[in-house]
Amino acid sequence: MHRKPTTLDEWKSTLIAALGLVLASFLAWYGLSRLSEAAAGDTIGTVASIGLLIWLVSQSWYYMTQVKSPRRLLFLMGVSFIQVVPFLFAAVYGAFGYNDHCVIGAQGPGDILYFSYVTFTTVGYGDMSPTGLCRGLAVSEAVTGYILLGMFVAAAVSLYARNHDPDRP
Repeated sequence: MHRKPTTLDEWKSTLIAALGLVLASFLAWYGLSRLSEAAAGDTIGTVASIGLLIWLVSQSWYYMTQVKSPRRLLFLMGVSFIQVVPFLFAAVYGAFGYNDHCVIGAQGPGDILYFSYVTFTTVGYGDMSPTGLCRGLAVSEAVTGYILLGMFVAAAVSLYARNHDPDRP
């Protein structure tokens, strides 16, 4: 059994990793969602989608195999759930362009980010809807939201059960 991280020094690498995730996702969203209509489109959107898929697989592998501390795992999963994944999906939507090329009703980066969070959490207000290739992307974002939420809840319950086991010495 691994010792619980208790000091800032023990959490430093986890906090740096979380900050890196937040910064990278923000920069991807900021850059890709502000492409001109001439630059945005199916080609750059497809490349961004492939990059997103590679990132999701690599992060899932990292969480499952490399992070040994349940508390650190829960923290990193929380950061991903709250900020990173929706921002990266919003970056990909923005890479496809606006003016109803990807999300009908989205007029700019803020709308795309809003649509991404609504899709990721599977709330689905219905005020915006995906079109074309972005329909498949929206479905994959909703499925990713289900999976990450399930993993996050399972990790939280496991950590709680481990820390509140009355038979544990």
